[in-house]
Amino acid sequence: MLVLRLLAYLLWIPALFAVIAAVILPVVGSGLSRRSRVAASWPWRSCAEVRAWPRGPEPVHVHGASAPGPRGVLRGRLSGDECVWYRMRVLRRYLVKQIRYVGDEWTEVDVLVEDEIWAWDSGPFAVRDFTGSVLVSPALLEHTLNALGHPAEKEIIDEVRDEGADPWPYRGGKLGILLADGVFPGELLDRFAHPSNRTSGYRVQEDVLRPGKPFYVFAVPGGLDGEPIMAGRYQDVWAISADPMQVSLARGGRRTRSWAVRFGLAGLALFAVSVVLLMQAGRAPG
Repeated sequence: MLVLRLLAYLLWIPALFAVIAAVILPVVGSGLSRRSRVAASWPWRSCAEVRAWPRGPEPVHVHGASAPGPRGVLRGRLSGDECVWYRMRVLRRYLVKQIRYVGDEWTEVDVLVEDEIWAWDSGPFAVRDFTGSVLVSPALLEHTLNALGHPAEKEIIDEVRDEGADPWPYRGGKLGILLADGVFPGELLDRFAHPSNRTSGYRVQEDVLRPGKPFYVFAVPGGLDGEPIMAGRYQDVWAISADPMQVSLARGGRRTRSWAVRFGLAGLALFAVSVVLLMQAGRAPG
């Protein structure tokens, strides 16, 4: 009987999680559906129309493939890969003290963490359709609907070197390339060289966007040096997606509500099983 009671109470844990999910997911789904309606209320434009149309403050949809921007076809500084845009980042790896539960007691331990200390990108690229092309602000890539819809290849270069705080060992490798080219300021390494900073090493990353990658843009057009550019995110709607923005958001809303129903039913079923087990455990023998 004790085992049945224990099992019944243990079922409350997944049941509670399921019920909480069933409450939260409809709110998430409602937000996705609302954003879908916002995106659906604005027009589609060809690149030629964006170039001819008055700029802002209203957003438009554009569909095309990634194309070179003002600087033409590029090559990643670290990877050497052909691209229309690339971004480099340097993250410092260092130790911090945290309280963790280790060996049946709370104790202070060293934990390795990372912080971005420097980033650089190559500037605007373009989206091209059958009518021409229009520039796209790289900042919009930060508002891609999901990882699968991101047109850029993330972390094509991801080099980690843990050589300590002394800047000298980092004259080689990917960080050494950035230092030699004068792109990365060497004084940043000097700033974190003191032992009190507990620097362990550095991570260097590069993302690239190759030409010809299809994607959708939903943004407010602006201007850059007299050229039209898809410049700003509109309200809280994502800017870049692999499918039409309103379609992706509506589909996400439906899926989220569907999962809410499933979690709700699962939670009720688990609570029902728990009640049955408690009833069985409460029955007197014989």
